[in-house]
Amino acid sequence: MRYFDDFDAWGDAVSGASLRLACDGIETCAWTLGIVDLGGVVLQVASEGGGNICYGGNAHVGTMLFLPLNHAAEHVVNGEPLDDDSLFVIPRGADFRIRVRRRAHAWCSIALPDGGSGGDESATASARVACGDGAVARLRDLVRSIADTLLDRPADTVAHAAAGRTLLAAATACLPGPREQRVVVGRPRMDRAEIIRRSMAGLDGGSAMPTTAELARAVGVTGRTLQRTFQESFGLSPKRYLLLRELHAIRRSLQAAAAAEDATVADVLVRHGVWEFGRFAARYRRHFGELPSETLRRFRG
Repeated sequence: MRYFDDFDAWGDAVSGASLRLACDGIETCAWTLGIVDLGGVVLQVASEGGGNICYGGNAHVGTMLFLPLNHAAEHVVNGEPLDDDSLFVIPRGADFRIRVRRRAHAWCSIALPDGGSGGDESATASARVACGDGAVARLRDLVRSIADTLLDRPADTVAHAAAGRTLLAAATACLPGPREQRVVVGRPRMDRAEIIRRSMAGLDGGSAMPTTAELARAVGVTGRTLQRTFQESFGLSPKRYLLLRELHAIRRSLQAAAAAEDATVADVLVRHGVWEFGRFAARYRRHFGELPSETLRRFRG
């Protein structure tokens, strides 16, 4: 198990997905991450010291399952809350949205081998799946048992392979069978997943943080539609999400600037279009618990 006192460093270590992360409220400055390969089934167990707004894509060769290990109802996936009897299924190449607002929490992901997941192999979109008969509770208990036993032990043992087979069977039992394809008649509407996908592509490719109105125009929707989509997906407004992205981008720039002895906080802020240094510093401290100057000084050692 690896231990982190910095959200961004923890996020960089998370495996198996291309992620855009924003920390949303910190209860404690502690994050953990453990990854173990169980003979082709990859188990990742994590805890977070606060909330997280996440958009990502499954980069594994097969289906990935996301399962809260506590506070299940605080996890909202693609706009739908989870509970103790549901999990999140993310097919290969599919994108996804996960939010946990302002609360420390723990979760795991289970990356299944290509073609070994059973269930609906034709599915291409991530989706919440409800399971009966205590299947999710059994899977959660199994994950905890495997993590406690094998997470910090040398890999590639017979025990790892045996645990992987057991985990694969328990995970497959939670997956739905093939679904009947529906024919959509009429003019297609841009769904929430596509709106978020276009929003993230625009943010990733832009040199400056746009306004909410600029983002809506770039995506091709009204401001009201963008507002509703972000609220349903992430539990916050586009404006709030953009502010979080800006905070994290500037924090990363401060960390990178620490290598240059003559770099200043003002140098970094103006590159990001920030000119009200005092107001920004107060917002930064509320979010990260330290001033921008303290971040710069700390990463200089």
